[in-house]
Amino acid sequence: MNNSRCFRRPLKRLALAALIAYLTVLGCAAPRQQKILVQMIQAQEEYFSGEIIPGFNKQYKAAIQVVHYDNAAELGSELAKYPGRIALVKIPFDKTASLLSNDRLLPIDAVVGERELRDFRQTFVLTSLGARDGRQFLIPRKFETRIMVYCKSKVADALAVWRSYRDSINADLKAMNGYGLPATYILEDDPNKWDFFDVYVVGWIWAHTPYRGMLHGRIAHRGKRYSGTSQRIIDRIFQCKGDSAQVMTMKGDAVADAFMWEAAYAASSYNERMWKEAWSGADIWKGFRDNEVFLAFMTQIDCFFIHGTGQDGLDGYIQNPADMGVALMPQGCSIILDGNGAVAREGRRTVTTGGWWWGIPKDAPDPKLSYQLARYITGTKNQINDCSRFGMIPVRKDILGDMSLLFGGGWVTEVYETSFRQLMNNGSTILPVTINTDRIGNLYLDAWYDIVVNKNWSDRGAFPQWDYVRRVLESKYAPQAAKILGTDH
Repeated sequence: MNNSRCFRRPLKRLALAALIAYLTVLGCAAPRQQKILVQMIQAQEEYFSGEIIPGFNKQYKAAIQVVHYDNAAELGSELAKYPGRIALVKIPFDKTASLLSNDRLLPIDAVVGERELRDFRQTFVLTSLGARDGRQFLIPRKFETRIMVYCKSKVADALAVWRSYRDSINADLKAMNGYGLPATYILEDDPNKWDFFDVYVVGWIWAHTPYRGMLHGRIAHRGKRYSGTSQRIIDRIFQCKGDSAQVMTMKGDAVADAFMWEAAYAASSYNERMWKEAWSGADIWKGFRDNEVFLAFMTQIDCFFIHGTGQDGLDGYIQNPADMGVALMPQGCSIILDGNGAVAREGRRTVTTGGWWWGIPKDAPDPKLSYQLARYITGTKNQINDCSRFGMIPVRKDILGDMSLLFGGGWVTEVYETSFRQLMNNGSTILPVTINTDRIGNLYLDAWYDIVVNKNWSDRGAFPQWDYVRRVLESKYAPQAAKILGTDH
């Protein structure tokens, strides 16, 4: 027997065993840690961190960690804290412009092929809103839109008595538009058919009817000095058939109409606590609880907080959840009428669509895994759980196809069906996506506090005057907008 051959056999076995051991250790090595940057309400973030991400990590043998950020305005700085370590970032609609302008996000077609891209477009709705220059950069997380939320019993109160108040309401409106209510005006039974005059009528009645021995306005929207308030004013401009150019320049009839209606409601129907106490969404929820608010314009998650679900800390605010009604946003119009008593300018129900996206940072350590993570989070099962627990409008076509089957009918389905109808009214209307949007939004807050809160709305009498409001906008705020936009020359 050849001794060298005898020695080689054990050596081969040892080498093979060492290779197997090395590959085993390599296969069992801990995956590279990556982060997902998010901002959510506490209960939702706990669910996301405790159930969604662990499920992904187990299925894909990944090590994704959830990192919370507070200030969306500083999202670029938040990304810079973790260079090369962020797999995915949650981005609000109105903050996408700065990230895209600064080349901070990776287009999806750089990560997946044409077949997967086609599947992406077939899976989600409104994907075009996340595209730029013909390339898809953003993956839908959730859409949101404001809808009208009201107390059914208080609407019934107003419907029962509005005709007896017609002369008084006419007199107040005549002081503002020289005519009063439209000549053929009738308060519609269905709030889905309301316009700005209908909201004025019910608001006027509630403000002149004692509830718990108190007389004051019972309509509200956010009044805090932040983007939630400026967005409501801008939404009203779109309802008055304004466009993005008018929004950014603060010029035109639609802008004046929007501020005039805000002034008219402040003079008759708004609960003044909304600006005196700088109300945010949570304060309006409490207003429904305390009979301080009977009607407001709210998002889907607001509806879930107001009604309550009995889980995730959403115990509800309104005393009788069955009394919560939802409807499309009221149709805009001018408060000014023509000589025949018809509105001078017809509007629409359109407001801005907002929400959140998932984006893949340009320096993501594993972009393919990032895309898989986004698709896992927005998978059918996870999206149904998210939507049914936290009031998110679904972004998947398969869920939107039959929400009654998924959410079981009742108030949840009503919220979603109304919201989806509102999205269809909105079309592609979003807040203007420019680097100047935040500054213009702050200018709207200045104008609202000046004209509406401080009653700088007339130079002749107590009631707001459209021509005066327009002069204030054109002489004081449009020039400031022009400077921000660099068009003041």
